Amino acid sequence: MKIFKNLKFRLLSGLLVFLFIVFYIFGWLFIDSLKQNHTKSIESVLATAIKDLRYEYEDNRLYGDELEDVKKEFDIEILYTQVAKIDSNKIEILEKSKDLKNNSLSFDIELSSLSENEIYYTTQTNQKLTKQKIKSAYLVVKQKGDYAIVIQCSIPFEKHSAYIKNMEIALWVGFSTLLGIILWVVYFIISKSLNETKLVLNEVRNIKIDGQKYQIQKTNVANEIDELIDTFNKLIDNLQTSYKNVKEFGQNASHELKTPLTVIKGEVELGLRKTRTQDEYIKILNIVHSEVDTLQDTIEKILFLSTNHLEEIKDEFEDIYIDEIVEEAVFEKQGLASKKNISLHLIEKQAVTIQGNHTLLKIAILNLIDNAIKYSDNNSKVNVYLRADRLIVEDFGIGIEKDEINKIFDRFYRVDKARSNSSGNGLGLSIVKTILDIHSLDIAVESELKSKTVFIIDLN
Repeated sequence: MKIFKNLKFRLLSGLLVFLFIVFYIFGWLFIDSLKQNHTKSIESVLATAIKDLRYEYEDNRLYGDELEDVKKEFDIEILYTQVAKIDSNKIEILEKSKDLKNNSLSFDIELSSLSENEIYYTTQTNQKLTKQKIKSAYLVVKQKGDYAIVIQCSIPFEKHSAYIKNMEIALWVGFSTLLGIILWVVYFIISKSLNETKLVLNEVRNIKIDGQKYQIQKTNVANEIDELIDTFNKLIDNLQTSYKNVKEFGQNASHELKTPLTVIKGEVELGLRKTRTQDEYIKILNIVHSEVDTLQDTIEKILFLSTNHLEEIKDEFEDIYIDEIVEEAVFEKQGLASKKNISLHLIEKQAVTIQGNHTLLKIAILNLIDNAIKYSDNNSKVNVYLRADRLIVEDFGIGIEKDEINKIFDRFYRVDKARSNSSGNGLGLSIVKTILDIHSLDIAVESELKSKTVFIIDLN
């Protein structure tokens, strides 16, 4: 793909420029360091040689043998040495080494700037001696009146230049080779990574949102790409789960809404077939009224589950007194309980305060008590306990099969035995679970078939 080719070109170009700059700076610093170190080493040799000659100096002269002996002593191949008497008008050469032959060293330093027994260094060019530059050292061994005796030693830079030049060539050849190897390795890695990225992209393009599980395989080439794949997999899993839930939700909602509408339509048609008595019309209207209530309740609960926004709700949390909510909920459900001759009691109540939404928590507790009443036997009881760390709702009714306990919070789910005993729409406990999840509260269920069921909300 063109986008990957352009990306590869940009990455390699940027890397090439970066490495070239780094290598150039490093090479320049390295060569400059070599030059400075070599210059210092030459100055050190000159200083040693000129000091030795200073010790040999006697009565305004050095003997020729002494000038040559210092070369052998310090293993110096070429050493230009001369002793000169300098005054303001002229320079008189007193002694000089054989390396100078018929030539002499020039003085490129002012006499007035020289002090006795101090060494001074200069770099100069003497075409008569060598085409290369030479390093010179000056040492005043005697200064009297308007003249001075100066020893001058010089070493050519010939070997120095050749050595540095060879080092430069070797360095740039080595760096160029290293740069080429690095670029090849990086090109291989980038190509491999981008190829894997293209494969991942192709896999993503072929994914269908159909509620089925789908996992993109990791490349095991680059951690960054694998982290991206993990993110994609989580996103895909969430999308597939959401699609599946929406699909099931739509199917179940359609079924739950269709049933009361069918009953209503049937009853209306029954009433329209012929003239009925007043009692028969009242019976039909009561059935229609009941089914409309069921329809309204189902729609309201569907809308609640579809429109709650977690973050918006949490932003408005405040201190909530759970004991007040429980007391209100028990009072409001007394009428429903009395219709089945069920005793609804708040057995234990402690003061409990948590962060949350008052309206939502009341809806959850009302639904929980409502569920307990619906599935309790007639003439039984429902007990509510509010303790410091938990809220317990206990009913004595049909109970729940163990393998169905994990399903009762699913939307529109109703245990089979409950269907024949209640007109519930299977949304009450789903709403309870949604509200508790918003408040980060856990709920547990304990049940004994045909005996009792206990719902426990952990308030910690």
